[in-house]
Amino acid sequence: MAVANNKSETAKETDLNKQIEELRNDIASITELLAKRGSEDVINLQDRARGVAKAAVEKAQEKLTVLNEDAGRAEARMMLEIRKKPLAAVGLAAGVGFLAALLVRK
Repeated sequence: MAVANNKSETAKETDLNKQIEELRNDIASITELLAKRGSEDVINLQDRARGVAKAAVEKAQEKLTVLNEDAGRAEARMMLEIRKKPLAAVGLAAGVGFLAALLVRK
């Protein structure tokens, strides 16, 4: 009877070892799958970040273009006013220069 018990225990141990090995393989597969999924998520996030950055750069360039156009129009208006009223422009420039000189002295 003792021999039968030993064979039964050996069979149980062998079965248990097989189950442990299967669990290890399953855990390794799950770990590999999670690592792959993690890298895919990182790549997706990087792509989204690049898209957002590109959109921000394009929007900033559009704003810069608009500001440059506005500055050009303002300069043209100023030049037109100076041509219309040259004495007033010279007087204004002299006044601003005088005020700047007073501020710099202090």
